[in-house]
Amino acid sequence: MAVAEDKKRVLILGAGAAGIGAALELKKASAGTPGLEVTLVDQRDYHHPLPFIWHVVSGSVEPSHISFPLHALLRRRGAAGPVEFRQSRVQGIDVERKVVSTDDGELEWDYLLVALGSTTNFFGMAEVEENSLSLKSLRDAVSIHNHILDNYEAALREGDEQRRRELLTFVVVGGGPTGIELVAAIQDFLRKALIRNYPSLMPQTRVLLVEAQDALLSGMKAKMSELAISRLRSRGIEVLLETRITKVWSGGIQTADGQTIATSTVIWVAGVKPVAVVESLPFNKAKGGRIMVNQYLEVPESPGVYVLGDCAYLLQEHGSVPYPPTQQVSERQGPACARNIVRTMRGEGQRPFRYKFKGQLIYMGRNVAVVQLWNRVFDGFAAGLLRRFYYLWVFISYLGLPTGFRRKLGAVRSWIPAYFYHRNTAHLE
Repeated sequence: MAVAEDKKRVLILGAGAAGIGAALELKKASAGTPGLEVTLVDQRDYHHPLPFIWHVVSGSVEPSHISFPLHALLRRRGAAGPVEFRQSRVQGIDVERKVVSTDDGELEWDYLLVALGSTTNFFGMAEVEENSLSLKSLRDAVSIHNHILDNYEAALREGDEQRRRELLTFVVVGGGPTGIELVAAIQDFLRKALIRNYPSLMPQTRVLLVEAQDALLSGMKAKMSELAISRLRSRGIEVLLETRITKVWSGGIQTADGQTIATSTVIWVAGVKPVAVVESLPFNKAKGGRIMVNQYLEVPESPGVYVLGDCAYLLQEHGSVPYPPTQQVSERQGPACARNIVRTMRGEGQRPFRYKFKGQLIYMGRNVAVVQLWNRVFDGFAAGLLRRFYYLWVFISYLGLPTGFRRKLGAVRSWIPAYFYHRNTAHLE
């Protein structure tokens, strides 16, 4: 009985970049931390790195090559103790009782890590949500890929010119890194891969990027926006700035200035917000719904509860700007939080989370990217080459070199012919 009382239960909600990072770090630490019990909960039984899912949209990689089964991840060699995985949906969190309700019952904790990620923010516009696609998961990427192919097949048979224009017009809403890489990938897919199957339809094809602000890549240097706009437009992508969408229906969109664009494809990546479970928690929140945490990623009013990734609001060191909800930040917060929990269990002091932004590499086409490294901004072939090698290394080394090695090798083998636009133009299941 004494052994049971010494047990410390760590419950991790969400197997995204932050959650899986924390789980693997705790697994590694369990050898020297007797009594540590770790449970990871997610509604899916696989993990996928979000920055790579647009490759699925463009047919550059198979979905299975960038998804890693969680049971296999948590069994991997080189780490000591077990981490129990439960595939279930989180229904609610009772902070007072220290209980999480799931589809399969209740789970208790001594330490709780909330890393449930975010969902697409439609800003309360129900008709936009109903008539738009989003890109927050591997399934979303598959849906967009298949939707594009369906539209081309329908356009090939369509006799009405207006309807054909709707089918062949693709609108991406949101001028952040995700929106820019997605719209560039779609343009590549249409103009370089699908042109072989549908050459007669290409003159009627339009690809647009719509942004409500007066620049792209908010929060980065102004030159990044200028280069991105120039590169996108030079590739035939229409970039509409200071354009706020007020209405979306199955056949088009309307903007605040009264412009109407006929389209049956709107992909909304204009913002994110916490999931409903996080929104319901009784903690102090910043504008946008992210939970305010201290420098240790812990909720000040509820010791033992940590919030990570897209759910967390933490000001950067020596500044008034919060850490952005990006993969870069989430990957580092998971292990940092796990180490703080272990230190607490050992009676040691926690260490503050610190991370300095090093840069951003954004895809613009096969050999082109725009890059911000610290204070330097550049584009062109050199930037494209740097991005290609950097992302290749990031993917291969992701979660450790041995992790999912066969899947990673499969992805690399797919990327080689994809470079020459030999991409998958068939439906994905």
